[in-house]
Amino acid sequence: MSLYEHLPADIREVVDAYVADLRPQPWRIRLLLLVDLLQEKLETGAATEHLRLLQQWTGIVTAILEHLPPDSSVVECLGLMSISFNDLWRAQALGQIERDPTVLDRLVEICPDWEDIVQTVLEANQKRPIKAGLVRGR
Repeated sequence: MSLYEHLPADIREVVDAYVADLRPQPWRIRLLLLVDLLQEKLETGAATEHLRLLQQWTGIVTAILEHLPPDSSVVECLGLMSISFNDLWRAQALGQIERDPTVLDRLVEICPDWEDIVQTVLEANQKRPIKAGLVRGR
């Protein structure tokens, strides 16, 4: 069962809208638009909510990737895979990034904030485990 299927109906509607907007776009644009979404969420949300907002964004990214199948040959998609909640995609992306250190350099060239985003997502997931967040959200 996919993450998308576990999301509340209102969040699935948001994901569906993003998928419709992103489907015709190349991965570079998809990455940049999703990063813009994160930045917008963080700018409009309270600082105390940033960990929850990061996890929500990561969930949205994962659900979007479930609808726009990942392409590990595209560096921007690898970046999104590397922060997704899908263990297989994340492991595949991180393995490729380890084997080819230029991937991270290319991601940072495309999106200068990428290293900070990845580090912040990792910290958020360590400080606020996903399952604990899901239990609190119910």
